[in-house]
Amino acid sequence: MLAIYKKELRQYLYSVTGAIFISVNLFVLGLYFQAGNLLAMNPSLAPVISGVIFILMLMVPILTMRVFAEERRQKTDQLLLTSPVSVFKIVLGKYLALLTVFEVPVFILAVMPLILTAFGKVSYGESYTALLGYFLYGAACLALGLFISSITESQIVAAVLSFIALFVTYIMGGIVSMLTESGKDIFKVLSILDFSSRLENLLNGILDLKEAIYFISIIILLLFLTVQAIEKRRYSVSKKTLSLTVYSSASIAVAVALVIVLNFFAEKIPSEMSEYDTTESSLYSLSDESKKVIKGLEDDVDIFVMGKKETLESYGYKEVEKTLEQFDELSGKLKVTYKDPSVDPEFVKKYTDDPVSTGSVIVVSGEKSRVVSPYELYESDMDYSTYSEVRTAYDGEGQVISAVSYVTGEELPVLYEITGHEEMTVEDFPALKAAISKQNIDIKELNLMKEGEIPSDADAVIILSPQTDLHEDDVKIIKDYLNKGGKAIITADYAKDGLKNLESLFSDYGIEHVNGIVVEGDEYNMYQAPIYLIPECSYSVLTTSIKEKDMLNLFPQSTGFVTAEKEDTDVEEALTTSGSAYAKTDVREDSTIEKEASDRSGPFSLALYVNDGGSGAKLALFGTANIFAEEINNRVGGANTELVTNALGSMISEKNVNAVNIPAKRFNSSTLTVPYGTAMLLGFLFVLVLPLGILLSGIMLYLRRRRK
Repeated sequence: MLAIYKKELRQYLYSVTGAIFISVNLFVLGLYFQAGNLLAMNPSLAPVISGVIFILMLMVPILTMRVFAEERRQKTDQLLLTSPVSVFKIVLGKYLALLTVFEVPVFILAVMPLILTAFGKVSYGESYTALLGYFLYGAACLALGLFISSITESQIVAAVLSFIALFVTYIMGGIVSMLTESGKDIFKVLSILDFSSRLENLLNGILDLKEAIYFISIIILLLFLTVQAIEKRRYSVSKKTLSLTVYSSASIAVAVALVIVLNFFAEKIPSEMSEYDTTESSLYSLSDESKKVIKGLEDDVDIFVMGKKETLESYGYKEVEKTLEQFDELSGKLKVTYKDPSVDPEFVKKYTDDPVSTGSVIVVSGEKSRVVSPYELYESDMDYSTYSEVRTAYDGEGQVISAVSYVTGEELPVLYEITGHEEMTVEDFPALKAAISKQNIDIKELNLMKEGEIPSDADAVIILSPQTDLHEDDVKIIKDYLNKGGKAIITADYAKDGLKNLESLFSDYGIEHVNGIVVEGDEYNMYQAPIYLIPECSYSVLTTSIKEKDMLNLFPQSTGFVTAEKEDTDVEEALTTSGSAYAKTDVREDSTIEKEASDRSGPFSLALYVNDGGSGAKLALFGTANIFAEEINNRVGGANTELVTNALGSMISEKNVNAVNIPAKRFNSSTLTVPYGTAMLLGFLFVLVLPLGILLSGIMLYLRRRRK
């Protein structure tokens, strides 16, 4: 076998065929690498690999067409058929030679994430999982091309048939979907020929045991069929060699049946045991909070997905499908059903009178229901280079869990929004309102002058940057509420006339509010302008999830806080300025941004979480409400609103299990910083230098061999 392997490998190295295969693949990979990673500053190689799969399908027939077909045409296959070497070793030797040639672009592809490391944090798990999928897919394509080459003596016929066969495997998923629309599940057996769909999990960053079993079993089956095709010709040369180990229609049928049965049982393995999520933001993994909610269900819950499963897959709802599949596996109390609106157009009217789009999710338990629209399942942003909406984050898990908690819960937690002092409102910040509503928290207005107290059903109160100071009586009501273990979220923007009474509330916990606009003196802690602050992040209740995801917060035109130790009070300084910051406490029209003698020197805290051990009160304090503005919050991927949801999660979830806090998962939670010149230089290397070098080397070796 080793001699055959060396002979075949030498043949590829000394001919132009191997060089063409490698150079074309590298050329296309280089183009996608430059555009998809270097210029787009994407840390994952998965989109690059996804884009080059079709090119690989085109190039494989060029590499495999001559393996057996040429020997059969020249009649040199008779030497193989009558040689003492087993057919299995002949086939394996030739296949390993093909695989070695294919491993050249695979190896260079494997180096690319290491190069990207120089420009930022790289998604190694996602990149190398996709690379494994590329390798397994290519190995299966080579095995198919090898088999087809063994049943014909024409290289051209072998190449054409190989391409047709590979194209069929590429579109088989759609064919099976179309054939099974009528309910005839017998056609699902054809999915054994569906290469591309089996590749999806690996390309999406899911290390899937089922897909690995599929590709390996298909490769073994195709190599076995190749052996059988050659054994049939060997049998025609010498019928005396016939035995159970040589060509047999029965053995072929048994082998095919075994592969089908093996993959049938592999599909039954729960995803929790067979799939490992390698994406940077764990797109396809359930959070512990989700698992707790689903496993703790006591009432039956039905989840209806509007649309056929196959149609939704074509819309790119892979994340939704995986989330619901895992929900279904976790609890017998929950059932997921895909409903085709064209079959039962009146179905949605049972739950809502509003129009329901394809892709919507309806969660039902008893008499309660909630509709989650496709626009809530994903977060999008405008790509101004194409003027189109681009998905930036997946929020399906959080939205559906929120709906499950809502329909199974009895009473929603209440957040009272204090008004009457020219405050901003939650309605002013749609992202903040959506984040709070997602936690199943009911928001109610509260005017303390009218009510005279904070209602007993208040789980927390929120005060958003009053422009006029609170009355002494209002502050007393809030203090009484906090002294009984109340919870509060307060933002304190700069107020021209000061906020003396509100600041007295802060001083009860050893906190001084600096009523001035904070200016950052360190350029590494600012964004474009000194009053747009990028604070230093410390671990706290407010920021743990933000820090774990390497996200940043942005505070525009913020005030600051200064803390002092106070007995029985734990103050977490979650976000702080650098020591170079200063606060302009006298803001006038003719004020300068430069530091003046009257300015207050930093550092300052911009976000605090207070836990009073004596009363049980909890407070989250922020230097400005501007952090919730749509443009600012989107700039940092929702990290600003996550500060509030983290605070509410800590304040309310311990009391009310219906309050859930599962943040959206960013598709690209980190980006690279690649200088344009470096991107062009590396692109030149991978797109031109390497492919041309390999092609010219192949041509030179071929010409040198011809001269001998």
